[in-house]
Amino acid sequence: LYPFRDSMGICFIGKRNFGNFLSQYLPEPSPPGDFVDIDTGEIVGRHNGAMHYTIGQGAKISGAASRYFVCGKGCSSANARGHTPNTVFVCNDTHHPSLYTDELFVNFGSFNWIGLGNNSYSQHDHIPRPLLEGQSIKLFARTRHLQPLASCTVTLERHSDSHLSSKGKLKVQFDKPIRAITPGQIVALYAGSDGLICLGGGPIKGRGASFMDRGILNTSFSDLHPSGHNDLSLARE
Repeated sequence: LYPFRDSMGICFIGKRNFGNFLSQYLPEPSPPGDFVDIDTGEIVGRHNGAMHYTIGQGAKISGAASRYFVCGKGCSSANARGHTPNTVFVCNDTHHPSLYTDELFVNFGSFNWIGLGNNSYSQHDHIPRPLLEGQSIKLFARTRHLQPLASCTVTLERHSDSHLSSKGKLKVQFDKPIRAITPGQIVALYAGSDGLICLGGGPIKGRGASFMDRGILNTSFSDLHPSGHNDLSLARE
């Protein structure tokens, strides 16, 4: 085994700047841009490339009077008008409504089904039959490592011009708002009363409008789903 301590990060790159490490594998440099406060629209700092940031992480902004968190990039926000694709939007609260939504989407053909079927090598045999019949099903989902399972309703939305399920998309509607759903990351689905059966996973194609974009600005902490098993931040109310 490699002699490194246990880590949740990419420990094999050693002690080096993570942004510089990623830059070595990009076809072209990521251009710099502005950090923009999602509430005020004001520029609160500069960054060296939007690709270095993901939704929900802390944004280290030199000289900032308060702590900020990344809540959007480029034109992903309803407040993005007039800003460039390199803009990184930030908010000043880890539970800001711009970080929360209650739905996400996955291209059906990109989802890897594994959990059902009798020793079948066909993914079609592992797809819950009610989904193929146009019904919604209650499942559990997880969008990040160590996140408690979140109760949700899953629906297969087929393209109107196609009867092939692979041409549609899965809509995952959560019972409680989820923090920092990020396109490109993986959502895994689970079945069973305790969520012990993993049905598979696939890359998140998109997320629903944030609570801020929908005008939902005052949500009780008890109505939010915890980000991790040790998430104590929701106990402050």
